Amino acid sequence: MAHRLSTCLGLLLATVVAGCGDDGPASFGDDLADVQVPPRGSEDLLAWIDAGHYQSWSCEPEAHAQRSPSPHGRNRICSNDALGTATGDGPFPAGAAGVKEIFDGAGNITLYAVYRKVEDGTSGDSWYWYEGNRGDVIANGEGEDKCTGCHARAPRDFVFTVVR
Repeated sequence: MAHRLSTCLGLLLATVVAGCGDDGPASFGDDLADVQVPPRGSEDLLAWIDAGHYQSWSCEPEAHAQRSPSPHGRNRICSNDALGTATGDGPFPAGAAGVKEIFDGAGNITLYAVYRKVEDGTSGDSWYWYEGNRGDVIANGEGEDKCTGCHARAPRDFVFTVVR
């Protein structure tokens, strides 16, 4: 009995560890030079972030404690032109995007949370979601349940905060 339990636990652990190493697609073939629209994919997006493109957007002046119901901890949010200048209260246009820098207790950025409207629509599937950094990707794709589960409660089209 103990041997069978040990074997089952070993298989479960191997399955969990194998699943943790999947960063999802590295690239979707998007334009890496577009300053206003972040590319999709764990590698392409981080290269775009490293280039500092989003820092030309409308950004909160400094990091702050998370706002309820966010699980993200201390953060700073930036909105691109399509998100920041959208008017009305319907869905945001395709191309609307935001980047959230997530900080540790020492003030260092440890994760990024990125959301980009990829097509017209009113569901979480119309958004690309990314959360992570190099070696730790939590979400990377359209309609990510890890993101849409919470963002479905946002006041407008899956977005809680728009920086103007």
